[in-house]
Amino acid sequence: MENLFKSVEQCPDPQTAEITGNIPDWVEGQLFRLGPAKWDFDKGFSFNHWLDGSALMYKFAIRKGHVDVMSKFLDTIAYQKLTQIQRPVFTEFGTKSYPDPCKNVFSRFFSTLVPLELTDNNIANVFMLDDELYASSETCHIWKIDPNDLTCVKKTDIKELLSVNLASSHPHKCLDGTTYNLGASYMTGLRYHILKMSPFSHHSLKEKGFERASILTSISSAHKTCFSYYHSFGLTENYILFLEQPLLVNTVRMAASGIKGYSLKDCFDWNPSQKTRFHLIDRVSGHEIKTKYQSDAFFFFHHINTYEEDGHVIADIQAFPDPEVLDKFYLNKLRLGEFAVSCQPVFTRYVLPLKTDGKKGENLITLHNTAATAVKQDNGVVFLEPETKGESGFEMPTINYSMFNTRKYRYIYGTGVFETGKFANSLVKLDNVTGQMSVWKETSTMYPSEIVYVPRPGSVEEDDGVLLSVVIDVAEDTRDFLMVLDAKTFKELGRAFVPRSVQLPPTIHGMFHMD
Repeated sequence: MENLFKSVEQCPDPQTAEITGNIPDWVEGQLFRLGPAKWDFDKGFSFNHWLDGSALMYKFAIRKGHVDVMSKFLDTIAYQKLTQIQRPVFTEFGTKSYPDPCKNVFSRFFSTLVPLELTDNNIANVFMLDDELYASSETCHIWKIDPNDLTCVKKTDIKELLSVNLASSHPHKCLDGTTYNLGASYMTGLRYHILKMSPFSHHSLKEKGFERASILTSISSAHKTCFSYYHSFGLTENYILFLEQPLLVNTVRMAASGIKGYSLKDCFDWNPSQKTRFHLIDRVSGHEIKTKYQSDAFFFFHHINTYEEDGHVIADIQAFPDPEVLDKFYLNKLRLGEFAVSCQPVFTRYVLPLKTDGKKGENLITLHNTAATAVKQDNGVVFLEPETKGESGFEMPTINYSMFNTRKYRYIYGTGVFETGKFANSLVKLDNVTGQMSVWKETSTMYPSEIVYVPRPGSVEEDDGVLLSVVIDVAEDTRDFLMVLDAKTFKELGRAFVPRSVQLPPTIHGMFHMD
């Protein structure tokens, strides 16, 4: 595993991949992937955490049996400063910031008095908004990217537009073109915000991208000096679901970060005695429904899917028992090949009944296809107990998003990422009806990335498509490759082997844009 976490170099000139097997002719487009890729700099400086590395985007261009691959570091302000100073001047996830020698003495002193000058090192996700490509992380900085040569075109600061300091890496796009995202503010009060961008029309005068975003509604934090960490949120046909989990960002510590030298991770507090709060918001009115839903504490990054069924909201989440997983990604551990088997994620289903006027102490769920429960307590809170399916040990869940997001669905695809348990070096397909799991695994030196689902044009079945995963092989004299699997059979169709001159790091998220 330690060979996965070496700093790599970019390859901005497209290189031809060698194809074996068969990539279906209808798979034409560009696969974009994004993640941290450079942690080591001159004078012996290295970042502390995997998530701190400089963002690298790469793409596979697939057209009629021909595949090209290229990569480029995002030319963000953070990257420019790193290249110049060889130290981060913005606080990263696990590494503190250093004084910027380009600033005068007054500016350097002032920067120690403001909480966490947020980085624009967008390592987390890549997505399309309108017909434009964007890279994001969990801050207010969003970069527009040229899809042809992967250059940074324009930075949008959501804080300047809407006074929102943080934003989710996973916006949701609806069939009508409406896009929602989740944000938070801490400079003008601790609140969470639902951001809404109405469909863009080429015949209107509306701005493209985030410039036309508005705040649908705001929710005050349940805590006086903290707000909940989040990475994603849920969406149904009628509701937005936000989970306020008890991994809290301490704003008092954030305010002292410039003086004390805290990283963002240093500002986290885990409070397992507190409950996870489920906020259900009407998509049209922005009003939160009055019922209070809670569960025992858990940690999560990813909502898998959320949908409505017979008067219930079903929320499927890839849940961890606690946030220990964040500590597994410190580079001093990863570069020793250490990744504990403990604290593994598992498919977890919560069911929220919309009708909650039943008797206290009784299960309010009337569905017959779930073992989850929802019991009204004496204080009026509906307490949720989940059910789990399949086996634990895979993450980066993927569904047939374009057809089944917000709808009842059946199949989840995931990867063992860096796990060392049963699904190490594996890709998995979970049937959430039967609990059956299919597994792809070849060797212990291969590390497959998050799966990207590509539906076959005209398909109506949920798993009528292909799955794309970039596999990094750390064995000697091997090449990394893009693998294409049949979504239905979970069998391999073909590979596109990357030339050895192209160095690919493990990435976080990606997307396929069909030509």
